Amino acid sequence: MIADVLSFEVDSIVLLPLPEEVATFGLGSPLARTRHVGHRIPIVGWVSGSPPYTVPSINLMNGEILVKCIPVNVPRPDVVGRLGWGGGVGDRLGFHSFIGALGLRRKTELDIVLNLHDPRDGSWRRVKVATVHGKSRNGLQVDSRYQPLMLTAIGRSGTTLAMQILGEHRKVLTSNFYPYEVKQSAYWGHVLKVLADPADFENSSHPDGFEKNMGFIGHNPYCHEETLRQQKGSRRFLDYYNNRLPLELVKFAVARIDEFYELVAAGERKKNAVYFAEKFLPTHLQAIFRDIFQRPKEIVLTRDFRDVICSAQSFNQKRNSQSFGRSQASNDFEWINGFSSGVRRVAEAWRDRKHSALHVRYEDLVLHPEAQMRRIFDYLDVEASDVLIGSIRRKIFESSRAQHHMTTASPEKSVGRWKRDMPEDILEHCHERFGQELKMFGYE
Repeated sequence: MIADVLSFEVDSIVLLPLPEEVATFGLGSPLARTRHVGHRIPIVGWVSGSPPYTVPSINLMNGEILVKCIPVNVPRPDVVGRLGWGGGVGDRLGFHSFIGALGLRRKTELDIVLNLHDPRDGSWRRVKVATVHGKSRNGLQVDSRYQPLMLTAIGRSGTTLAMQILGEHRKVLTSNFYPYEVKQSAYWGHVLKVLADPADFENSSHPDGFEKNMGFIGHNPYCHEETLRQQKGSRRFLDYYNNRLPLELVKFAVARIDEFYELVAAGERKKNAVYFAEKFLPTHLQAIFRDIFQRPKEIVLTRDFRDVICSAQSFNQKRNSQSFGRSQASNDFEWINGFSSGVRRVAEAWRDRKHSALHVRYEDLVLHPEAQMRRIFDYLDVEASDVLIGSIRRKIFESSRAQHHMTTASPEKSVGRWKRDMPEDILEHCHERFGQELKMFGYE
């Protein structure tokens, strides 16, 4: 067998006090002070609501990122008997699933959150009941022609401007046309995650019908414990799915990314390029890229989140649209509630990777472009001469290229627009929802 390329060590598990709406909860796996070798981490346990409350499923959260929703539908007569519950009580209290180790942070906190349902009024409530603290390890990094430059941000934060700047450097490849939304590497990174993860019949491909959907492919349905148990020489198959296959899929995904950007490099005549730059929302993909590339770079781009809201509103009015999540909310307060999740994800990305990433504020980029370009290029260890920076400034900041994307008369006027554009009640709600994150990134 080859050396294990993935593992997850569980340091501790913190169980929280159960609310009165929850009758019982237990976790059978993972357990504290255990090590799970390979790409499969079991999530096994039981839960029951106190009548009339039910718990149809649990969410496994890695910070703000939903790792998996696991149904509670496994018979657990042992639990029912141990609790001494009489007849009439169903025994489907169990949950049993696996998650993949690929893309988990080096130091990981996995929160187990119950989806608690009250059938009397149809309401739902989420209750965190446990946190698994652990460390992931991987040996999946492979050679590649180009290294990723991940521009992590939420919409209307200045990502298009930042991509224009990056694309002007001869060492950086981009999709090279407005609005720089071709995310080829993100696609292949997500393909890698889906193809490598353990089988999941509830949420992904099922062995009885995966070939019926001509537009979808999910996890390999035969990477399932029941299938593996029945194979002759099951340890060899387990090693294949845990170690060999993830590594081969990494090589496949990275090769496809390299091929695409080789085409871009030829078209842009950047034969000595080192990086490819793409926009990234704060998701699981950044952690995956840090698992598989040898020298990844990341810029966490922020803009005063109140200005982001004002800009999104103006953009929607300009385009006669309901983008940036506005169509999913009945009013601006609900919209801000949903928007705050993205704010927390950006903050989480920075806290998690601030020792290796670079934080750039949109306000500094538009008010002091030369200094910020030098910071960025120095971080990338590429040319940052006065001649180059001056040329990029004239081309981008002194031209009309960005007018189509702007919602103010000038970049300078886009800074602090919330002071004149945002109603007081909306402003107060913003401070309630993400005041800490504003302070964290240095906004008043």
